[in-house]
Amino acid sequence: MVEKSHFRLLSHLVVGSGSEVGISTLADQLDWSAGHTSRIVSELEAYGYVQTKQSGRQRLVSPTDIEPIEQLEGLLAEYSHMDLSDLIAGAGLLVLYYLDQGRTATELVELSGVSQATIYRRLDDFQRVGVVGKSKSWYRLNDPFAELASIARGLLHQKHRHEAERHASGLNFLWETHDEFLFACDSDIAADGFYLTGPALFEAFDIPLLTRDRQHYFRTDRLSEITPAELVCHTLLIDDGPRYRTYCLLLMERQDIERTALREHAEHYLPEATNDLRAIVDELIDYLETDGTTTTEQLPEWEDFKQTARDYEITV
Repeated sequence: MVEKSHFRLLSHLVVGSGSEVGISTLADQLDWSAGHTSRIVSELEAYGYVQTKQSGRQRLVSPTDIEPIEQLEGLLAEYSHMDLSDLIAGAGLLVLYYLDQGRTATELVELSGVSQATIYRRLDDFQRVGVVGKSKSWYRLNDPFAELASIARGLLHQKHRHEAERHASGLNFLWETHDEFLFACDSDIAADGFYLTGPALFEAFDIPLLTRDRQHYFRTDRLSEITPAELVCHTLLIDDGPRYRTYCLLLMERQDIERTALREHAEHYLPEATNDLRAIVDELIDYLETDGTTTTEQLPEWEDFKQTARDYEITV
């Protein structure tokens, strides 16, 4: 979580302290202990928000040159009379992340995982200073502050990218929320919280699939393993073309994936998906339940699918 101390130090750097500041100077300016300042700097560096370098006996700190930091600097300078850093910190950042469009408080609770009481408290804070407006039950960022959603998403994306780059190279993000992300990379990862998924994982379910050299991983603290239902959703997020749809059908049949559960999994990924994942999952389910009678151009002819299933010793 990006807390108030993180935003206070970051705001101080981007607005009032010049390009490079020593740890001891920062501590004096913020009226913090040197130890506390050093810890916050290290955490911000792990997020990719600041960078440090050694100059003699001093450790110098400066903001990184990324777009959300530049956007934040502009807003902090323009609205210096408002304590934006305090508003943005913690749960405020998650509210802003999901105010990229109009949302109800209930939607914000479901998407962010933050308690209802905290969501309403943050929305009240934002409304009180004019950052957020409300029409009926819908909350939206007011025009002067619409950039805050982009800043929130950019900051959390940078945090995710910086974490993944410690373990892998050649990253390509395919899906993400504030606390989970799916990505392709050129490396094998054996770190906690990173789970192999996508085409390469089909072999674990006795459906070997010839894949490219690229690997796919899902970073999450929500799961302890990638289930077949999760794998179907991840695969369709990676590539929803005919070939991968066919392999998802094979996996659904071999693992006898429960249809209601699969739809629920698709709902989890739908809000940030670039395709209509729920509709695709419904098409796959209808195809299997009607023996190929209900089909689309993206799905195989039923007899062809039955032959592919026999090749994998799957009973259809």
